[in-house]
Amino acid sequence: MANPEELRKQDQKLPKPRRKYPQSRVTQSLWALLAVIVIGWVASLF
Repeated sequence: MANPEELRKQDQKLPKPRRKYPQSRVTQSLWALLAVIVIGWVASLF
């Protein structure tokens, strides 16, 4: 398995649209949490 740090450095060299380094788990979970909160809030209005 390749070192994530090395993959990230290689990815930094690519032009932005071609980067494929995955979004960090922290960012993904924050967006997921935000979505759950918003959906819950909207559901509570009905």
